[in-house]
Amino acid sequence: MATWQDRANRGLVLFEASASEEGDRTWQIFNHVLDENNFDDYISRDFFNVQQTSGGLPPGMRFENFLVQVAGHVRVELEGGSFDETLGDEDFKSAALSFDDVIRQHIRFLNGVTHQIAPGQVHVNLWNFILAVRDEPRSLYTIYRGFLADA
Repeated sequence: MATWQDRANRGLVLFEASASEEGDRTWQIFNHVLDENNFDDYISRDFFNVQQTSGGLPPGMRFENFLVQVAGHVRVELEGGSFDETLGDEDFKSAALSFDDVIRQHIRFLNGVTHQIAPGQVHVNLWNFILAVRDEPRSLYTIYRGFLADA
């Protein structure tokens, strides 16, 4: 059975010298997570809940707990069935591109809502979290510094 490292290495091979920005960032994601000193978490889960938090968090919930709930982890996801070793290269690539797609989806959404009049505090906190960690070399968001240049 393939390990998450085997699957990340497969991704490196499949996305090496990619002709697209999405493919290049996906290659960078795999390269980043293979160094186990780096963080692999990103805002990924439950996009609907992220959208719906403009009114605030439920009573008693702290932002840090919410952040944990909406975080995904690349290494854990690579262990899952979406990256089963029986997948052909094109299916593997499609699944792998979802990391970049989801990260960019949240960035675009949060950038948009936090620059409107009276944004929700949770959205502002999530946006500020992304802006803060993009300069942390061990963060996955360091890959998105260029994507966030106009943020």
